[in-house]
Amino acid sequence: MYNIWMVNHYAITPDLPGGTRHYDFGCELIRHKCHIKIFASDVNLATRKHTRLKDNELCCIENINKVEFIWVRTTAYRRNDWRRAWNMLEFAWNINRIDLSGFDKPDVIIGSSPHPFAALAALRLARKFGARFFLELRDLWPQALVDMGGVSERHPSVKLMRLLEGYLYRKAEKIIVLAEGSKEYLSNRWKVLPERVIYLPNGVHMDNFTFRDDRDSLRARYGFEKFTLIYTGAHGPANSLETILKAAKRIMHHREVEFVLVGDGPVKENLVKRAAEMEINNVRFLNPVPKSEIPGLIAAADACIITLRAVDAFSYGISPNKIFDYMASKKPVICAVAGDMADLITRVGAGITVPPEDDESLSRAVIVLSNCSNSELEKMGQKGYSEITRNYSRQELAKRLLCSINI
Repeated sequence: MYNIWMVNHYAITPDLPGGTRHYDFGCELIRHKCHIKIFASDVNLATRKHTRLKDNELCCIENINKVEFIWVRTTAYRRNDWRRAWNMLEFAWNINRIDLSGFDKPDVIIGSSPHPFAALAALRLARKFGARFFLELRDLWPQALVDMGGVSERHPSVKLMRLLEGYLYRKAEKIIVLAEGSKEYLSNRWKVLPERVIYLPNGVHMDNFTFRDDRDSLRARYGFEKFTLIYTGAHGPANSLETILKAAKRIMHHREVEFVLVGDGPVKENLVKRAAEMEINNVRFLNPVPKSEIPGLIAAADACIITLRAVDAFSYGISPNKIFDYMASKKPVICAVAGDMADLITRVGAGITVPPEDDESLSRAVIVLSNCSNSELEKMGQKGYSEITRNYSRQELAKRLLCSINI
C-alpha cells in the first residue's frame, strides 16, 4: 500500500460547496492500491463557516469512500482582511500541532498552494517523515496579487512571499501545475527545469456528471423560466462579477434573459447591494450548494459564464474548476478570461470568448447565444463535452499523477 498525503487548505468532500479535485484524485488513487489522507481546513472557503469540528477540537478524521480527511481547526472570517490571513497561517501552524504518531508513514506528500503557507506545512511534514515532497501550484502567489494592483512588488509582505515561493520551488522534487502557462513562468522567472514540471489541469470526474432528473424538472426546481446564464463559484475581488451586473443592466429591457450567480465570497454582500442600486431585475443570487448538486444546477441552465479580472497572471496561471464543470455539463460557455482559458473555448468551439472586464462585449455575447437555436447551443455544448472526455477526465489525470510519482 502506497501512502499519499495531500495538504490543501480548501479541499472538500462532495457534500460541501467548492472544488473536489483532491477528493476525486483520492478516489481514483485508491483504485490503484494507494492509501490517501487529505489535510483540509474545517472552515469552508465558500460559506466561511465551520463544517465538522466541535468546540475546542484541533482536528478530526472522517473517512469518505476510503479517502481519509483530516479536518484542521482554523478561525472563521467574513472578509479579505487580517482574519483571513490569520486563517491561512493558523492552518499551516495547526497541521504541525496534530499528533500524527499513529499514522502510517507517508511515501509522498503533495502540498497544494492556493496559498504558500499550506505548501510550507506540507514540506515540513515531508521532512519530518522522510517523505518525497511534491508542490502543486494552483495560484501564482504573490504574482496575481501584484498584477491585480493591490500591492507593490516592493511591499515587505510580497518580498517575504517571493522568498517563500522560491524556497518551495527549490525544495520540491516535482512541481504540479494546473495551467500550461505556469511552465513558462517557472522557467523564465525561477529557472525551473521542464523535467521537474508536471501538467495536471483541473478537469472533472466524469462519474459526477450523471443525474436522474430530466431538464424540465430541474428548471422547475430552480425556477429557471427565461434564457438562463449561470455562474457558479467564488464571489471575490478577482472574479469580476460586477462586469456581469453591468452587462445585465445593458440588456435588461432587450431580451428575456436571466443571470443566476451561485456561490458566496467576500464581495457578495456588496454585489447584492450594487444590483439593487442599479435596479437590475434580471440577476438572481443563490446561496452556495454542495458540489454534488452543481451538475444538475448547470444542466438546468441554457449557458454558463466565467469572468475574471484583466490580470496578466490569470491569462496563463489558472485552471478554474468551473470552466471544466460547464463543459462537462454540455453547456456553451461565455469566457471573459484572457489567455489559456479563452484559447481552449475558441479552439474547441465550445462557446464565445470576450475580453475580461468588458461588459459591452459580454452583453453582446449573451444576445448572440440567446438568439441561437437549441441545436446550435447543443452543438457547442457537445464540443466542450467531447474535449473534456478526451483530455480532462480526472480518472486519466490520476493515472498521469501515478506515472509521475513512479509507483
